[in-house]
Amino acid sequence: MPRLLPDPAYFATLPKVISSGSVILRDEHGHFVVEKPNYRDHWLLPGGGVDPGEDPRQCAQREVAEELGLDLEIGRLLAIDWLPSSAVRSAPMGVHFVFDAGVVPRAELEAQIVPQAEELDDWALIDEADADVLSVWGGARARRALAVLRGEAELDLAAHGSR
Repeated sequence: MPRLLPDPAYFATLPKVISSGSVILRDEHGHFVVEKPNYRDHWLLPGGGVDPGEDPRQCAQREVAEELGLDLEIGRLLAIDWLPSSAVRSAPMGVHFVFDAGVVPRAELEAQIVPQAEELDDWALIDEADADVLSVWGGARARRALAVLRGEAELDLAAHGSR
Protein backbone atom coordinates (compact mmCIF):
# COMPACT_ATOMS: atom_id res chain seq x y z
CA MET A 1 0.00 0.00 0.00
CA PRO A 2 1.45 3.43 -0.93
CA ARG A 3 2.42 5.64 1.93
CA LEU A 4 0.52 8.95 2.10
CA LEU A 5 2.45 12.18 2.42
CA PRO A 6 1.92 14.19 5.60
CA ASP A 7 -0.51 17.07 5.00
CA PRO A 8 2.12 19.87 4.76
CA ALA A 9 4.19 17.93 2.21
CA TYR A 10 1.13 16.94 0.20
CA PHE A 11 -0.33 20.46 0.19
CA ALA A 12 3.02 21.85 -1.01
CA THR A 13 2.66 19.73 -4.18
CA LEU A 14 -0.71 21.24 -5.10
CA PRO A 15 -1.07 24.21 -7.47
CA LYS A 16 -1.48 27.70 -6.02
CA VAL A 17 -4.76 29.57 -6.44
CA ILE A 18 -5.19 33.31 -6.00
CA SER A 19 -8.62 34.36 -4.75
CA SER A 20 -10.32 37.74 -4.55
CA GLY A 21 -13.58 39.28 -3.46
CA SER A 22 -15.08 42.39 -5.05
CA VAL A 23 -18.39 44.21 -5.13
CA ILE A 24 -20.94 45.85 -7.34
CA LEU A 25 -21.98 48.98 -5.42
CA ARG A 26 -24.66 51.00 -7.22
CA ASP A 27 -26.22 54.41 -6.90
CA GLU A 28 -29.93 55.09 -7.36
CA HIS A 29 -29.40 55.59 -11.12
CA GLY A 30 -27.83 52.15 -11.69
CA HIS A 31 -24.27 53.42 -12.01
CA PHE A 32 -21.64 51.39 -10.18
CA VAL A 33 -18.47 52.29 -8.29
CA VAL A 34 -15.06 51.61 -9.81
CA GLU A 35 -11.68 52.59 -8.46
CA LYS A 36 -8.39 53.50 -10.15
CA PRO A 37 -5.49 51.89 -8.31
CA ASN A 38 -2.09 53.53 -8.60
CA TYR A 39 -0.49 50.14 -9.39
CA ARG A 40 -2.60 49.26 -12.47
CA ASP A 41 -3.28 50.91 -15.81
CA HIS A 42 -7.01 50.08 -15.67
CA TRP A 43 -9.87 50.59 -13.22
CA LEU A 44 -11.14 47.84 -10.90
CA LEU A 45 -14.25 46.92 -8.99
CA PRO A 46 -13.76 47.66 -5.28
CA GLY A 47 -12.20 44.62 -3.66
CA GLY A 48 -8.96 42.73 -3.38
CA GLY A 49 -7.14 39.57 -2.46
CA VAL A 50 -8.44 37.14 0.12
CA ASP A 51 -6.22 36.95 3.22
CA PRO A 52 -5.41 33.65 4.98
CA GLY A 53 -8.38 32.54 7.10
CA GLU A 54 -10.74 34.95 5.35
CA ASP A 55 -13.62 34.08 3.04
CA PRO A 56 -14.23 36.09 -0.17
CA ARG A 57 -17.28 37.94 1.24
CA GLN A 58 -15.32 39.03 4.32
CA CYS A 59 -12.50 40.09 1.99
CA ALA A 60 -14.86 42.24 -0.09
CA GLN A 61 -16.26 43.93 3.04
CA ARG A 62 -12.76 44.56 4.43
CA GLU A 63 -11.43 45.91 1.14
CA VAL A 64 -14.39 48.29 0.66
CA ALA A 65 -13.77 49.63 4.16
CA GLU A 66 -10.00 49.97 3.62
CA GLU A 67 -10.09 51.37 0.09
CA LEU A 68 -13.21 53.55 0.17
CA GLY A 69 -13.89 54.11 3.86
CA LEU A 70 -17.35 52.53 3.64
CA ASP A 71 -18.78 50.08 6.18
CA LEU A 72 -21.29 48.14 4.08
CA GLU A 73 -23.24 44.94 4.43
CA ILE A 74 -22.09 42.68 1.60
CA GLY A 75 -24.94 40.72 0.03
CA ARG A 76 -25.39 37.80 -2.27
CA LEU A 77 -22.85 36.29 -4.62
CA LEU A 78 -23.38 37.55 -8.18
CA ALA A 79 -20.51 36.15 -10.25
CA ILE A 80 -17.56 33.78 -10.10
CA ASP A 81 -14.64 33.90 -12.53
CA TRP A 82 -12.10 31.14 -12.96
CA LEU A 83 -8.80 32.06 -14.60
CA PRO A 84 -6.38 29.22 -15.34
CA SER A 85 -2.69 29.57 -14.64
CA SER A 86 -0.66 31.34 -17.29
CA ALA A 87 2.90 30.31 -18.15
CA VAL A 88 3.24 33.48 -20.22
CA ARG A 89 2.80 35.72 -17.15
CA SER A 90 3.89 33.15 -14.54
CA ALA A 91 0.47 33.68 -12.98
CA PRO A 92 -1.21 31.07 -10.78
CA MET A 93 -4.82 30.01 -11.16
CA GLY A 94 -7.37 32.47 -9.87
CA VAL A 95 -10.93 32.42 -8.66
CA HIS A 96 -12.68 35.77 -8.33
CA PHE A 97 -15.98 36.40 -6.54
CA VAL A 98 -18.29 39.40 -7.08
CA PHE A 99 -20.90 40.29 -4.44
CA ASP A 100 -23.80 42.72 -4.27
CA ALA A 101 -23.01 45.70 -2.03
CA GLY A 102 -26.44 47.23 -2.58
CA VAL A 103 -27.61 50.69 -3.55
CA VAL A 104 -26.38 53.85 -1.85
CA PRO A 105 -27.61 57.27 -3.05
CA ARG A 106 -25.04 59.12 -5.14
CA ALA A 107 -24.98 62.07 -2.74
CA GLU A 108 -24.11 59.75 0.15
CA LEU A 109 -21.37 58.03 -1.85
CA GLU A 110 -19.87 61.38 -2.82
CA ALA A 111 -19.97 62.56 0.81
CA GLN A 112 -18.73 59.32 2.41
CA ILE A 113 -16.15 57.79 0.08
CA VAL A 114 -12.60 58.53 1.16
CA PRO A 115 -10.21 56.81 -1.27
CA GLN A 116 -7.21 55.12 0.34
CA ALA A 117 -4.34 57.41 -0.72
CA GLU A 118 -1.70 54.65 -0.60
CA GLU A 119 -3.47 52.54 -3.25
CA LEU A 120 -6.03 54.60 -5.13
CA ASP A 121 -5.70 57.54 -7.49
CA ASP A 122 -9.45 58.00 -7.95
CA TRP A 123 -12.92 56.49 -7.87
CA ALA A 124 -15.93 56.99 -10.12
CA LEU A 125 -19.52 56.00 -10.73
CA ILE A 126 -19.92 54.58 -14.22
CA ASP A 127 -22.66 53.23 -16.44
CA GLU A 128 -22.54 49.63 -17.59
CA ALA A 129 -21.81 50.87 -21.12
CA ASP A 130 -18.51 52.25 -19.79
CA ALA A 131 -17.37 48.95 -18.20
CA ASP A 132 -14.52 48.79 -20.73
CA VAL A 133 -12.48 51.04 -18.39
CA LEU A 134 -12.04 47.81 -16.42
CA SER A 135 -9.76 45.04 -17.67
CA VAL A 136 -11.23 42.72 -20.30
CA TRP A 137 -12.11 40.10 -17.68
CA GLY A 138 -13.15 42.77 -15.15
CA GLY A 139 -15.59 44.34 -17.59
CA ALA A 140 -17.12 40.96 -18.43
CA ARG A 141 -17.30 40.13 -14.70
CA ALA A 142 -19.14 43.40 -13.95
CA ARG A 143 -21.58 42.92 -16.84
CA ARG A 144 -22.45 39.38 -15.72
CA ALA A 145 -22.98 40.55 -12.12
CA LEU A 146 -25.24 43.39 -13.29
CA ALA A 147 -27.24 40.96 -15.45
CA VAL A 148 -27.79 38.78 -12.37
CA LEU A 149 -28.96 41.84 -10.41
CA ARG A 150 -31.46 42.66 -13.16
CA GLY A 151 -32.74 39.06 -13.16
CA GLU A 152 -31.52 38.46 -16.72
CA ALA A 153 -29.07 35.74 -15.70
CA GLU A 154 -28.34 33.35 -12.87
CA LEU A 155 -25.10 32.95 -10.97
CA ASP A 156 -22.74 31.18 -13.32
CA LEU A 157 -19.10 30.16 -13.29
CA ALA A 158 -17.26 31.92 -16.07
CA ALA A 159 -13.98 30.35 -17.14
CA HIS A 160 -11.47 32.37 -19.11
CA GLY A 161 -8.65 31.01 -21.28
CA SER A 162 -5.82 33.22 -20.06
CA ARG A 163 -5.14 36.57 -18.50
